[in-house]
Amino acid sequence: MEIFEQIKKTREYLDYIEEHCQNVQKAWEEIRTKCKDMFFIEDMNFFMNIDNNVKKHDLSKMSEYEFVQYRKAFYPSDNETKYDMSEAWEHHKANNPHHWERLTEEYKKGQHWIVHCVHMIIDWTAMGYKFGDTAKSYYEKNKDKIDIPDDAVKLIYQIFERLENNEKT
Repeated sequence: MEIFEQIKKTREYLDYIEEHCQNVQKAWEEIRTKCKDMFFIEDMNFFMNIDNNVKKHDLSKMSEYEFVQYRKAFYPSDNETKYDMSEAWEHHKANNPHHWERLTEEYKKGQHWIVHCVHMIIDWTAMGYKFGDTAKSYYEKNKDKIDIPDDAVKLIYQIFERLENNEKT
């Protein structure tokens, strides 16, 4: 029956969200440890803002504007056609400044871009746990499409260096 297939796919999608949020927490712990002497960890304002953002990571995926749309796009039941989730993706980016598109907007406004930049690296690191690569390898493969300010590029490479150097020891 179609209802049971949709329930099954909904559970699979919820499992994915849960796993990703757990990986985000794990990535934040890794970055806190490996970047412990960097300013965004030492400065309580930066630290608390990043920590609060991580705790609410991707919460919009549970909203009416994203949940069903994402589930249908990535976990369609057998009888569902591939779903166009462009509106849900735009909503997601607008409500989650850890995506580079919003990071660039925040930078232009002079607002919290460092917090969102670190959170972006946390998200990329978490995705790397799932897909077997690193935040740096993701960036390197996609940097021709990722338009972020030079200050942000400099910061992410500082973080990448800490993550890599600590992996070797």
